[in-house]
Amino acid sequence: MKPIRKDELEFWNNFTNDEFYEKQRSVDTEITQEAQTLADKKKDNFVKECGLHKELEALKKEHKAYEDFVNNKAVMENKLKNAWEKASEQFKAKAQRLSKARSWEDMYFGDNGTVHPDTVETKLNDACYQEAKNHVKKNHKVYNSLDKVRKRCRMIIHTGAHINSVVSSLKKEMSKAEIVLEVPQTLLELPSK
Repeated sequence: MKPIRKDELEFWNNFTNDEFYEKQRSVDTEITQEAQTLADKKKDNFVKECGLHKELEALKKEHKAYEDFVNNKAVMENKLKNAWEKASEQFKAKAQRLSKARSWEDMYFGDNGTVHPDTVETKLNDACYQEAKNHVKKNHKVYNSLDKVRKRCRMIIHTGAHINSVVSSLKKEMSKAEIVLEVPQTLLELPSK
């Protein structure tokens, strides 16, 4: 008896594996084709045979209801968003015109299509405060006279007059701005000759 050599053993192993692999592929293809033909014939009645036809109809009905809702929701969402964008653009245009006319600060609402009402209310509250502050400034006696009084005080200081007359004039002028100038009289006395 002659034993099989290592090279021959390897060859025959590979050869038989290849042959069986090819045959297995051929058989799998045949089975797949026959199964598809049989499935095509049975698919119309298969759901009834399994007893799932009522459940399938209910599933289809609920899915359709959901899809209809999603589609209607999207349409409604777009409609509402477009209305919001239109109202935002109208509001921004009018608010920016008023902002320029009334000198409001920080009335920029951004370039994207929508404006949030909370942002608008915050900015309008700021504008209201600005206008109220301007109104109070306009009618505030001391505030409006401060610059004039300050200029007159500087002129008094730079006249080169005697210190006593400068200080008394400063005291009188500063009192118009409700500033009390308290200078001890002893500091203003000149040394006697």
